[in-house]
Amino acid sequence: MPYSLCTGCDTSPRLFPVYRRSTHPSITLFPAYLNALHILYRDYSLEPLRTYPPASAANLAAAEAALGFALDPALKATWQSANGSDEWQTVFARPGYITGYSFLSLADSLREREYMAHRAPQYDGYEQEQPRDPRICSGWYQAGWLPFAAFSAPDLLLIADHSPTASGQCGQIIAFSHDPDTISYVCTDFATLLEQSLATIREHPEDCLPEE
Repeated sequence: MPYSLCTGCDTSPRLFPVYRRSTHPSITLFPAYLNALHILYRDYSLEPLRTYPPASAANLAAAEAALGFALDPALKATWQSANGSDEWQTVFARPGYITGYSFLSLADSLREREYMAHRAPQYDGYEQEQPRDPRICSGWYQAGWLPFAAFSAPDLLLIADHSPTASGQCGQIIAFSHDPDTISYVCTDFATLLEQSLATIREHPEDCLPEE
């Protein structure tokens, strides 16, 4: 049986079965989520939300080969629906916060991951103010951390975590915040993020949506 590599935070990789085609609602939820956002943009008389054509199967396969693990199915399906948004337009919001995040293209996602790897040595000796959630690995870069949304990148990032601890879940959503620099737990999976993100944007449109 084939396997995908989902790297943990210890030195030895953990093997998980390759993601099978799933009927989980998160796989088909993103187009409906985008439709709800389009309606919000219209209702608040904003410039229409613009996303870009889907990532190709070849580009997604190349990304997975470069990463060394299979993408979380819901995140992969999202890039199969649209490959990023304009930098200044809100596609996501983090529950409990009132800042909008743009949607990174697949190429920008890989680039932000590379930047995280390059910045990680600068954190030697640094400890975030609040203790790290036990579901998230220590350190400031893990091979399985893949940013997919940003505000003023790299200041605020939403990250799909393919490198959880034993108490975490592959595909959980975490966040990086700058000043003070912190990595925090957001929610269990991408489907939950979409639900909470839309609720946050609807509750705080004046803060989360772009200005007219």
